[in-house]
Amino acid sequence: MKTPDSPAPRDPRARQAVRVSAALVSRRGPALAAIFREALDAALNPGELAELILQSLLFDGYPCALEGFLTLKELLHDRLPADAAFEAYDAAHVAQWRGRGEALCRRIYGRNFEPLMDNVAALSPTLKEWMLVEGYGRVLARPSLDIALRELGIVAILTVKELPRQLHSHLRGALRVGVPPEGLDAALEWCAEFATPEALARARDVRSQVRPVAE
Repeated sequence: MKTPDSPAPRDPRARQAVRVSAALVSRRGPALAAIFREALDAALNPGELAELILQSLLFDGYPCALEGFLTLKELLHDRLPADAAFEAYDAAHVAQWRGRGEALCRRIYGRNFEPLMDNVAALSPTLKEWMLVEGYGRVLARPSLDIALRELGIVAILTVKELPRQLHSHLRGALRVGVPPEGLDAALEWCAEFATPEALARARDVRSQVRPVAE
């Protein structure tokens, strides 16, 4: 269900979150600096752009995030935004990350949360714990960026990287946090200049299988 602060299908902030995220992992299309400059000029503030860069490390590693920050630093003439959401890596914060990570993961996956956790634990108990604490808690539950914009950025990354199973889950997750169905369709089209034709076709096929969520 769409919430009052959810991005509209043609919301410039949604478009820029998708384009920045797709560009970060694509190594294709317009130069990254040009995409960042457009995002800053059109819709996003430097702190929001920094959050999109930070979350890219979950999907494309530290090299991707580092290159993103180096590009942002050049654009801002060495004046990177202050990290207002910085949290020290200590026992208190790790416990907090796990709690808020589980809460966000439940929100994204709905009634599929428990089966998901069982399946991931069967693959690797370590991976399950890292997913909750590091992925959802430490990174995605940071309060510095609206969760709907985060999910649209993740949809873009998974589209470009051709990860259909995860894309299906995060398309549904985007609906659960308030992105309207037409917003998902728009997001895939905004990925077109960064994804291969095959990747985009596959993403559209996955999108056709996603129905509005009831839970």
